[in-house]
Amino acid sequence: MVEKKLPLYLKEVYGDFYNKAKLSAWFDKNWMQSLLTLGNNKTLTNALLKEIYPSCKVLQLGCTFGRQMLETAAKIGTYGIYDVLDISNIQLKRCKEKFDHLFPQVRYVQMNANTPLKKNYDVVILYMLLHEVPHRQKAKILQAALDSLKEGGKVVFIDYHKPKIWHPLRWPVKLFNRLYQPFAEILWDREVDTFVKDKSKYIWKKTLYFGGFYQKMVVQKKFSDEFADEKPFVPYQP
Repeated sequence: MVEKKLPLYLKEVYGDFYNKAKLSAWFDKNWMQSLLTLGNNKTLTNALLKEIYPSCKVLQLGCTFGRQMLETAAKIGTYGIYDVLDISNIQLKRCKEKFDHLFPQVRYVQMNANTPLKKNYDVVILYMLLHEVPHRQKAKILQAALDSLKEGGKVVFIDYHKPKIWHPLRWPVKLFNRLYQPFAEILWDREVDTFVKDKSKYIWKKTLYFGGFYQKMVVQKKFSDEFADEKPFVPYQP
């Protein structure tokens, strides 16, 4: 793969986190991901897997660390398609080295996540991605994900959410976000559907985890006849 220019914010905000292979390998450990998700990595991964079925066609925007991609590929199976899109050649190479010998159905695309592929996917995954990108990019990425769906397909979005007021970790995590994840806190203040211009074309379903700290938003694209003009009902007359 030819290395493409990475977005400026990646270097400014996250330093070498995504650009050093050895550092990425360290964060790829399951125990590290469990620590970073406050013990919820398994719960969130299982929540995602409930939305995927064998032999479906899946697009994931952004490589992830830990067990999520491994278990997703296993759930899709040999007869499905699992396209993984990321702007970083280092991250794609890391995943390719992990999965190539296990899952031939995984394909890798080096591209910015805000670019729709328009390939009629059954499922598009955004797993802990939106909190890492600037606010304008959130809208572009979510719209690109929706544009990549076929009718009846769904985007599965898993990320942060505003925790309950009583949650003991609410303020420590808020401080951490202010210092190290400046794009995350907006997900406390805005619902995901506010980033989409025409949300009426989709069915939105949200589930919360860990006292509201995390959310799973499933966004299903309606079939075209569901929002077409309805014909008036005419009762049967013998």
